[in-house]
Amino acid sequence: MKNSEPAKSLFFQKIADVQTDPKELEQRAIRDDAKIEAVLQELNQKLHDEQQIIPSQRINVVAGALMAAVGVKDTNGDWKVARLTPGELTGSTEDGNTDGEKIVNKIKNFLKERELPQKKQEQILNLLRTNFVDNNLNQRTDTETQTPIKSIYQEVYTRLIPVYDVTGTNDFTGKLFNVMNSWVDVPDGGANDVVLTPRYVTNFMARLTQTNMNSYVWDWALGSGGFLISAMNLMIDDAKNQYSNNLTEQRKQIEHIKTRQLLGVELLANVYMLAVLNMILMGDGSSNIVNDNSLTSYDGRYAYNEDPFPADVFLLNPPYSAEGNGMIFVEKAFEKQTKGFGAVIIQDSAGSGKATEINKRILRNNRLKASIKMPGDLFKASVQTSIYLFEVGKPHQKDDNVYFFDLREDGYTRTNRKKSES
Repeated sequence: MKNSEPAKSLFFQKIADVQTDPKELEQRAIRDDAKIEAVLQELNQKLHDEQQIIPSQRINVVAGALMAAVGVKDTNGDWKVARLTPGELTGSTEDGNTDGEKIVNKIKNFLKERELPQKKQEQILNLLRTNFVDNNLNQRTDTETQTPIKSIYQEVYTRLIPVYDVTGTNDFTGKLFNVMNSWVDVPDGGANDVVLTPRYVTNFMARLTQTNMNSYVWDWALGSGGFLISAMNLMIDDAKNQYSNNLTEQRKQIEHIKTRQLLGVELLANVYMLAVLNMILMGDGSSNIVNDNSLTSYDGRYAYNEDPFPADVFLLNPPYSAEGNGMIFVEKAFEKQTKGFGAVIIQDSAGSGKATEINKRILRNNRLKASIKMPGDLFKASVQTSIYLFEVGKPHQKDDNVYFFDLREDGYTRTNRKKSES
């Protein structure tokens, strides 16, 4: 089997990690986080200062550039879609051969090789073409030596791709979207609703809901896809364990997980684009990500056929400005989910006056299993939150036990997601 140099480096790094002091690994992770964040923040500033690109366009430009720069390899490590190098962008004005069109063509081949549904490919390409082809970024003035789009692409290629190669896909994308999520340009009054749930919390909630390789997981306010990614990782790990002696069945199960067992709904177009890229880089779980309003028009079906999605795991951090501090999302989802578990992280006020009637309706058909109080500084806004764990499809009885946990003193500071000194 052939392997690329980055793959070899990652393999040997994993061997070294096994023999490394856990404290050193934690410090290394913090340094990696800081490195990726520094690169992205500098890139963000450059896009603002030098190109005057608005936040929504920045997300699309970086997302598209990453797709063209990452490429696709087969199981032997050979390129099926080679990376587009900055040197291939020559500033040509020939129709079909401009820098922007070259990037879009590479993205097209990337999406095709990842076997996304045709409708999804067209949707992404139409969105990105506006940013790469149909604007001034694709043209250079008489005083410029290269097109603005090449300058941006070169920054992504030379600064982000080396980090992607040595960090590993899972770690890279998690850290990448922690930063890019802050670029999202939301309508006035909606900024506090667009918050990224820390990865350790999404992992925790996926475990609470007993997610395994047979689960069907959905999220009705997707954000950048953190919950689905945590669930997907658990599901794939379980498949690898269950089929450790049958690689054919293992690959079949993993493919089924990515294409049939994950579904997310996101209303904001900018955030939706983040989720699509996130899931594609994590292994193409993007075929059932829906750009829709889960409260008014989403009907609980797969993205590209008429079959109902057979959900048995629900994961959610809802917009707290919605009815009942967001508990309306839980009620609507549980009307379509008939079994399994649901975990939602919600403002504590949702457990009292603001959502009383919604909560009563939810409990008529769903059992509250646990309430877990989370740290007050979990999110940038100082909001006290709790995780509610439900068993779906079983009415809550007066004598049912509900377990209460307090995780407010979890030993972490929020600034760098690292252990507190005390």
